[in-house]
Amino acid sequence: MTFEIGHYAFMAFPQTFMNSLLGMWTQSDRTSRRTALQELFRPDAHFHDADGEFVGYEALEGFSDSLQSRFPGARFTLTAATTIGNAIRASWTFGPPERPDAVTGMDFVILDGDKISRLYAFVERPDE
Repeated sequence: MTFEIGHYAFMAFPQTFMNSLLGMWTQSDRTSRRTALQELFRPDAHFHDADGEFVGYEALEGFSDSLQSRFPGARFTLTAATTIGNAIRASWTFGPPERPDAVTGMDFVILDGDKISRLYAFVERPDE
């Protein structure tokens, strides 16, 4: 997956990039997930959300494992994605098949070339 920042192809397809990112979090096959991580993230990428800051592939995989253990069977659904410059803003829902919109949120991605250098997840939990 290669996108050129500022090129029309990237501008037209932030949805493709974000669907890959969101799918990676719930990918249960570790080999496939590591491949996706390496395609999407810089090795020193920073991910920030309410659970903390996660830096690098090992920490990102640990977050994914934790997400899957806390919410078995839950999946993300992309609802909107836009880009400007080297950033992507995306809205999503998350939940199990019987309640796919249990949680809503927004990701803000900063790219360095065609890979994520920073990811910020803003989560609206049902109890908030």
